[in-house]
Amino acid sequence: MGMTIDMSDFEKGFKKLVDQAAPEELAKGMFTAGNALLKDAIYEQPYVPFKEGHLRGAGRVDPSQVTKDSVETAVGFNIAYAARWHELSPAEDARISWTLPGSGRKYLESKMARNAKRYLDIVGEYLKSLLGG
Repeated sequence: MGMTIDMSDFEKGFKKLVDQAAPEELAKGMFTAGNALLKDAIYEQPYVPFKEGHLRGAGRVDPSQVTKDSVETAVGFNIAYAARWHELSPAEDARISWTLPGSGRKYLESKMARNAKRYLDIVGEYLKSLLGG
């Protein structure tokens, strides 16, 4: 005696879910996580430098780019200005009198390292909701 279960319909549906819906939900999740990163850069030390607010106002999350093999989201502030501060050595950073106490270099990179799990959890929540969880 034996029993056979035909899973072909499930497999077709699951493949469609992975190929079509999952990348879109990943893109939404990554966009949301990117916005969380910008918020953290503003409200967690080291803060985004603030003198007149131009750099902080230049923060942006680009729409996610979805390809067959990847989902990518660009997050950042005015690149030309931000790169200048990002490349400072710790010694150079120590000589700068930041107008906002607690601000300084690596204001994005430090949050990416410190809060990586939280950003991944945000993306995971989008996939979880897609799967009905």
